Amino acid sequence: MKKLSVIIPFLNEEKTIKTILDKVILVDLSSLDFCKEIILVNDWSIDNSEQIILKYIKDNSDKTEFKYIEYWRNYWKWYACKRWIEKATWDYYIIQDADLEYNPEDYINLLEKIELRKLDFLYGSRILGLDKYKNTYSTKTFLFWWLLVSVLTSILTFTKVTDEPTCYKLFKKELRNLLISPKENWFEWEPAITVLLLKKWFKYWEEPINYVARNFKEWKKINWKDWVKAIYTLIKRRLF
Repeated sequence: MKKLSVIIPFLNEEKTIKTILDKVILVDLSSLDFCKEIILVNDWSIDNSEQIILKYIKDNSDKTEFKYIEYWRNYWKWYACKRWIEKATWDYYIIQDADLEYNPEDYINLLEKIELRKLDFLYGSRILGLDKYKNTYSTKTFLFWWLLVSVLTSILTFTKVTDEPTCYKLFKKELRNLLISPKENWFEWEPAITVLLLKKWFKYWEEPINYVARNFKEWKKINWKDWVKAIYTLIKRRLF
């Protein structure tokens, strides 16, 4: 069977980490001849996330293959993930945020499409899935920023990209060395790797996904400074 590595970085997600793990485990990929491994990356959580995770792994190790690592300082999301991309035993790799904004059931459609179209990488687009989109706050503000980043990505790479900042980026294992090459370690890794792969003409596609946004009271971590950094990274990576 082929394997999908689901890398879940988390920072103080004690309220949602167990629920998202239940959702990931329940996704049945056997019809696609796939199995899963779950790689949990604790990026220096100071709440009860670690205790919850360790108990969860103990109780569910018979259902899914788990790997767990804890960092003793906050290395930022993509630094933590890149270390595990090197070690993952995967045919395909996807990041799963530990909050409940993304629905793991979308794995099935994403894997079907990347295999059917023989793609190198595929993005799950929240924009294409707007008929299913639910948002409880600041819809216009966030929609403006991620549309701006996506439009700029399209212009700079001559490729239609509707949702560059999406979490659901699905990559095949042959891209491993390129994925860990950018020096960017926070949200700006995403525009950096997008530009890098599209400049090299790797085969790319987008599929609609479900999305339910959380608000700042629920500790949403991205802010306007990250969007500015993303735009700067896009221009820097494409032009220089």
